[in-house]
Amino acid sequence: MPASISPRRFWGAIFFIASLFLVIGYQVCQLMIIRRPALLAIAGKQHNLNIEIPPLRGAILDRNGKELATNLRIPSIYAVPRLAGENEKAAAAEKLGHLLHLKPAFVRDRLSREKSFVWLKRKVSYEEADAIKKLELPYLGILKEYRRFFPQGDLMAQILGFSDVDNTGIEGIERFLNRDLRGRKGLRQTKRDALGREIKAFEAKQIPAIHGHQVQLTIDQYIQYLTERALDRAFTTWKAKGAMAIIMEAKTGKILAIANRPTYDPNHFEKSTTESRRNRVVTDMYEPGSVFKIVTASALLNENKITPETMIDCEKGAYRYGSHTLHDVHSYGSLSFADVLVKSSNIGTVKAASRLKPAVLNAYIQAFGFGKLSGVDLPGEAPGYVRPAPQWSNTSPFNIPIGQEVMATALQMTVAMAVIANGGEWVKPYVIERVADQEGVVIREKKPLVKRRIIRPEVAETMRGILRRVVEEGTGKKAMIDGIPVGGKTGTAQKVLPNGRGYSHSNFMSSFVGFAPADNPEFVMTVVLDDPKPLYYGGTVAAPVFKEVMETLLLSMGYVPANVKPVTAPARGGVENLPKKPPMIRAGHALGTKI
Repeated sequence: MPASISPRRFWGAIFFIASLFLVIGYQVCQLMIIRRPALLAIAGKQHNLNIEIPPLRGAILDRNGKELATNLRIPSIYAVPRLAGENEKAAAAEKLGHLLHLKPAFVRDRLSREKSFVWLKRKVSYEEADAIKKLELPYLGILKEYRRFFPQGDLMAQILGFSDVDNTGIEGIERFLNRDLRGRKGLRQTKRDALGREIKAFEAKQIPAIHGHQVQLTIDQYIQYLTERALDRAFTTWKAKGAMAIIMEAKTGKILAIANRPTYDPNHFEKSTTESRRNRVVTDMYEPGSVFKIVTASALLNENKITPETMIDCEKGAYRYGSHTLHDVHSYGSLSFADVLVKSSNIGTVKAASRLKPAVLNAYIQAFGFGKLSGVDLPGEAPGYVRPAPQWSNTSPFNIPIGQEVMATALQMTVAMAVIANGGEWVKPYVIERVADQEGVVIREKKPLVKRRIIRPEVAETMRGILRRVVEEGTGKKAMIDGIPVGGKTGTAQKVLPNGRGYSHSNFMSSFVGFAPADNPEFVMTVVLDDPKPLYYGGTVAAPVFKEVMETLLLSMGYVPANVKPVTAPARGGVENLPKKPPMIRAGHALGTKI
């Protein structure tokens, strides 16, 4: 006879089983309905793999299409911490730290993270990558990334700037046009297994990267090389604290070269100093001194307040005004206004400038571009400083006409001289010629921009004639090029004392601003040396840089000196393989024409 089951135990068992099924049902509902989105998200994080596809940063080219900044594929080291055993992480940290020149604590921290991917060191040398490869550790890997490379080394370093490890522009053109150069990242969506390894067969989606645009500059690599070579020689010879030079097309505003010393190699920017990275041509303000007399003289001639023949008493080299005395380097009596500029007489310039009202002279100074940004497409441009006419002190009329109490940049002096060289018009300087995509389609392109006329063409011509005499007869003789007429103005400005009270008698800013060829100027060049020693006159230390660069530049571009003699036959004893009819250059070939 079967044992009887009490109703109490029966219903208790039924209740227990029913409760168990309810709990199971609840959990199923939790997993399938309530927590489904959250669990899918977790699963997605574990199994879905989104890999960024880095874009290729756009190249930077010179005006002739030569690469100034490009990209190289460089190995980077990564780790998969989940694959590393806890016992081997400490020993691995010591070894990897030694091979990759990293602190072991840093490596240990990276390997202890609960991640399937961490960078150990990005963009390493091939020697470091080979050393890691030889370890044959399953949790280490090597990926190839693009690193910015500057094939010309330190050439035009301050113009180009550099990019960081993430290919983001930090300085120079790299920063100024970072949005154009960097491109847009792509994306590859795929799956990975439990160990974090990619399953390429399960790739679901790929969005290709959009590579960065190409940037073409107005800079000419060859002219840049000439400028840097000559400037470096002067910087070293005269033991200057700094040096800068710029060459610009007088009629268009295209900048062909910008050189700065000291300098650095953007391929190893981490070893550079802030001072070596500074683009002094656009950032450094200084009192220009006598080169500023070209503005004063242009204003006087344009206002018909004086003529080149007007005689001025230069007071035998000492001119007292109030409690101050203005001196000339040499003692002069009466000079024509043209000779005042040729001999760079401070006294003659100040006495001539007294014929202009302060407001008028100040208006010309601002019209020439001083005290305001030129708008050049380079970062860090300084506006300089010009004191408004109502704020002039009693000594301002004796200081400002000769380039004191005015702060300018080398770029501003170049643009001011270009006004005289091109016939009286202010042109906007620029360094970026065009931006194009990877297929060569032009996105945007710059054209020369003439903003305003400042002086009449005949006044500009008169000034060119006077400035030609400065080189041939006056303080700029060391800028003279045999057979090619050039014009320019020297400047030797005392530096303001650190306390701002008065001027130093041992520290100078020495400069030369010139143009060539003088009869039809195409190029304007400014050279500035900061505190050269032991000699410091602009005509001595800066003018020779102009001569060296401009002479080679003009000859390389086909300009023939007027004194070239005809070549009729090879010299006696010459090489037998010379051509029977050597090239002929006609004597007296018109200067300023190209072969």
